[in-house]
Amino acid sequence: MNLVLRAVSKQDQDALLKAFIALQLFGLVGLVLMALTVLLSNTAPRHITWSSFVFSWIISCISYTLLFVAGQLENPTPPFGLCLTQAALIYSAPPLTAASTLALVTQVYFNVRNLFSDQLRRNEKVWTSALLTIPYLMHGVMAIACLVLGLNNPSTVQRIEVGTYCNFKNRIPSKTSSITVAALMLPTIILEVLICNILRQNWSILKRRKYSPSTALRIIGFSMFGILAIALSIVFASSKDRDPELNIILSLLPAAAVLIFGTQSDILRVWMFWKPPVTTETSQVIDSRTGLRQNFATTTS
Repeated sequence: MNLVLRAVSKQDQDALLKAFIALQLFGLVGLVLMALTVLLSNTAPRHITWSSFVFSWIISCISYTLLFVAGQLENPTPPFGLCLTQAALIYSAPPLTAASTLALVTQVYFNVRNLFSDQLRRNEKVWTSALLTIPYLMHGVMAIACLVLGLNNPSTVQRIEVGTYCNFKNRIPSKTSSITVAALMLPTIILEVLICNILRQNWSILKRRKYSPSTALRIIGFSMFGILAIALSIVFASSKDRDPELNIILSLLPAAAVLIFGTQSDILRVWMFWKPPVTTETSQVIDSRTGLRQNFATTTS
């Protein structure tokens, strides 16, 4: 009986491993296509914080699939350098994606607020630079700290039982990463509530002027996963090991980013080469262009 249970368990582990890798690869391919679409097309412009958000999730997907990409997924004892690198990356990736999500939501909040008020953001270049650099500084610091920890204590580097990736026996990096994610997602959710409130108060203007809050609403929808991220962070910070099922939930986030942001009409339109191009006026989308407030003032004057 025990042998049967172990056999079923092994089958389940293999299925979870394949599902985890498949979801991460789906996210990776979709995010790369999204980034290339915006980069190479002039009909689907996005603010640079949006591109940073997408790039951060690309880094996350690569981090979690590093063993697969290196051809070491079936190797029970992957090379130490590869395993250490992946462990450092998977602990530094969640703070990166959480910080880039907060940066994107912050940018959208300012755009939406400025659209319906007389307030203009000062020192915009400074703000934009901070929103772009802080997530990657956090990522770099966390990754370097993990590398130092792993080099000084090689025995802490391990491949987890299910085999999806390498991590540390030492729980400090996991707890630090999880607590950081929770701390970053709280202000993200607060800003989303403020965005919803502004849109609700000015919904009649949006309908009358045919402005589309598509990106803002999609960001809010995606960031509802922020509640899930906080819950997972608490679980990861308080538990010794990650259950395979929790890893599957984790791998749903990049896939969700693709489905939510990669299905916007202007991005899909770029790939519909058989249809004539459609010129979208900058005033139609309130949150993914620049100079929006001036366009709104012009149309309402």
